Amino acid sequence: MIKKSVNILLYSLLPLVFVASCSNQPTQNKTETAPPVAPKADTVKKTAAPVVVKPVNPDTVTRNRKYNDIARYIAGMKQLDGSTLPATLEKDTVWIRYSKNFTYEWGHADNVRLKPMATWAVTELAVQRKQNLDVFYPFSGPDILHANVLFPQAKHYHLYGLERAGALPELAKMKTKDIDAYMTEVYGSLDDILTKSYFITKNMLNDLQKNNVNGTLPLMCIFLVRNNYEIVNVKYYHLNDDGTDSPLNKDSVPAHTNDFVKVYFRHPSDTGIQVAAYMKCNMVDAEIQKNTGLMAFLNKMPISTTYIKSASYLLHNPTFSVMRNAVLKKSASIVQDDTGVPYRYLPSKDWKLTFYGNYIKPVSSFPSGFYQLDLQKAYHMGDSLKQVKPLPFSLGYHWGSNYQNLIKAERKS
Repeated sequence: MIKKSVNILLYSLLPLVFVASCSNQPTQNKTETAPPVAPKADTVKKTAAPVVVKPVNPDTVTRNRKYNDIARYIAGMKQLDGSTLPATLEKDTVWIRYSKNFTYEWGHADNVRLKPMATWAVTELAVQRKQNLDVFYPFSGPDILHANVLFPQAKHYHLYGLERAGALPELAKMKTKDIDAYMTEVYGSLDDILTKSYFITKNMLNDLQKNNVNGTLPLMCIFLVRNNYEIVNVKYYHLNDDGTDSPLNKDSVPAHTNDFVKVYFRHPSDTGIQVAAYMKCNMVDAEIQKNTGLMAFLNKMPISTTYIKSASYLLHNPTFSVMRNAVLKKSASIVQDDTGVPYRYLPSKDWKLTFYGNYIKPVSSFPSGFYQLDLQKAYHMGDSLKQVKPLPFSLGYHWGSNYQNLIKAERKS
């Protein structure tokens, strides 16, 4: 598969700088560092005036199986009895080839990464799983996959990214050639996360355009059905100024700032409904402070388990202090790699820290200024407060190597 590249300064160069997803990552497995580069100031346009809508109970849903049928098809999985899709779709030669290739790629990622992650989390995240709090995943992009593997029973996942939410394809209304082109685009968009464990923003911005895969929603649904969940329903909402949300009667491109999507899903072994919400939004300080609804939501957000990986070291920048402070204030636990909250913000008087894997300098796509000497020392102190344990899977920028790191920070009572 073709390797892709991205520059750390993408976010400060893009117009309308929205919060970066976990997709803003390098493609080469190198350990050298680039010369320090001072972060550029983020420039954005004013957000659109918020929509005034009456709040309702947002999580009351009925089952609409068409979403699960579509998700299974674009995930390369056989249809279940009573499918709403035409049976002829599974006879398409492009889909047959896609199903075979994707099943192979998924199986490889499952064996080398996802299964070891799930096994590891049973013991190492036992406390967090028992708490079963909401999962807060800033800079996620469509990556419900890894958050769900680590915290499979969470009732709510809150994902944020740079890419549009989009919509699932209306397969029954599409011509065969258009379906074939769509499946080819889906396969290409999954390349990075299957091989490297993260998305690359530059690639996502191209892959998830309306005329291609059309947003993060299709990929989120693919991950969930491949993880053996049923998609119960998909609904669109608007985040109100008071932090509540109200339903929208539209999909795809958001008409206003703070429109977002919710995916309702369930596991066959559980009758309870889980929810993964994804919002395209701007989390740089200058804009988030003007976003009344998002600020209200963050202030009201319940204490959660925060998960951060491959986040381009954005929380190391002073221009992302609002989000960094929200993570520190609203987290009972933080599970992250070194691209998340800098080590200096996690003092031992407030947090019980456990270290996993190996910490080395950032890969060469990022400035050497993001190297944390205090974190390097912590990895070698070995006292009772700073344990270092093995990490039996590869997850992050140093993909394919033994130089991955993960930090578990548990708030002290």
